[in-house]
Order: sequence, then structure tokens, then C-alpha cells
Amino acid sequence: MKNHIGRALKRDKTRLRAKIDCMGQKTHGAVLDLSQHGICLHLAIDIPVGRGDKITVETEEMGLLIGTVRWIRRPRVGAELVLTSNNRAKVESYYRFFKDSPLPA
Repeated sequence: MKNHIGRALKRDKTRLRAKIDCMGQKTHGAVLDLSQHGICLHLAIDIPVGRGDKITVETEEMGLLIGTVRWIRRPRVGAELVLTSNNRAKVESYYRFFKDSPLPA
């Protein structure tokens, strides 16, 4: 079991409307915060979500992101983004075009 020390990367608060799909179960929701490696989501409808499940999030600002569920505190879900160059480019593009600040470290 891992020791939980705290969040390693700063997350930036957002409020982006999103379409969320977890293992074929879909709902609308929102991206509450975002970092290079993770995302916090608010689910509008309580769909089945489990730790380790693949989750996709689609927003107008970033397009489709893919991640893995790491924690659940209904109605919020935290996911680790799959570290692909495509996911990273979408997050960086969001910061470049929609936020006044650079990507958080």
C-alpha cells in the first residue's frame, strides 16, 4: 500500500462542461481541475465507476482525453491521464488558448 503524502503536481481549477464515458456508461459532467497528469471530474449522473476503470472525457476546449480512475468521492472522480503525446498536447493547448497562465508545474 502506498503512503499518501499529497498531490505532487499543482492542479488548476477549471469549470469545463464535459461528456464522460466510463466503460460504456455515459453522463454529462464537468472538469473541476486539471494538471499535466490528472483530472478531477464532477459526474452529473451517478454511473458505475471503479478504481482502475478506463474513462474518457470530452470537452469543447480540449477534445477527447483518456485516463484511468484513481479515486472516487461521489459525485467527484479523479483520474490519471494516460501519458500520451496526444493527451499532453491537448492539455497544453487548453492552457495556451483558454487560460491566461502557463501550464502548472
